[in-house]
Amino acid sequence: MYIKKAILNTNQLTKMQKFYCEIMNLPLITSTTTLFEVQVGTSILSFIQSEKMEETQYHFAFNIPSNLFKKAKEWLRAKVELLEEDGADEIFFEWSNAHSVYFLDPCENVLEFIAQHDVSPSRDEEYFSSDLIVNIGEMNVTTDDVLLVGETLKQLGIPVGKHAQLDEKSLNFMGEKEDGTFLLLGPSGRTWYFSSKKAIVSPVKLELSNHLTLILDSEGHLSAIKTDEQK
Repeated sequence: MYIKKAILNTNQLTKMQKFYCEIMNLPLITSTTTLFEVQVGTSILSFIQSEKMEETQYHFAFNIPSNLFKKAKEWLRAKVELLEEDGADEIFFEWSNAHSVYFLDPCENVLEFIAQHDVSPSRDEEYFSSDLIVNIGEMNVTTDDVLLVGETLKQLGIPVGKHAQLDEKSLNFMGEKEDGTFLLLGPSGRTWYFSSKKAIVSPVKLELSNHLTLILDSEGHLSAIKTDEQK
């Protein structure tokens, strides 16, 4: 499973477009008065203007080449403030053999650069640039019906990572480690790593590589559309 396209809501469309295009240097694909889309490696990240201007909160990660974590971190440091926890501005995840660094966008969504050393490709580059981002590697799915949504994802062929059981009070990594892509399923109110930001149920639409589109509405209810594999 890979994330082909992620569609999120924002109440600060102009600021967000400026950040992702001018600060993060991501190529602009589409821009209108109500949405914009940028290229993130092999994925597309899209923001649409919230009709009700409600507050949203997302966490998502960009996969970067496995050998360029230090260079990517320095590239980020020149553009944004890196988030810290217990005096550290990076973390190593033993289970996934990955290094991560965190930062915020203008809507204070918690963003992450992650180098997954077992699955992300390496690149022989002297400098890091946004063109080297691999894809969107993580996207939150926040709901207060964690068990119901989790079981639905499992039935759709998206398993719980780490061979774990669904936990309605914590974060569940949905997906296969070998794909390097996870849906982060968890309840509202939990605090995201390296931040004080609390998870909020926020609408998201995900177009996945397995001919599947997931739609989480503003109430945290999940629906799925299976597309024709011949298309």
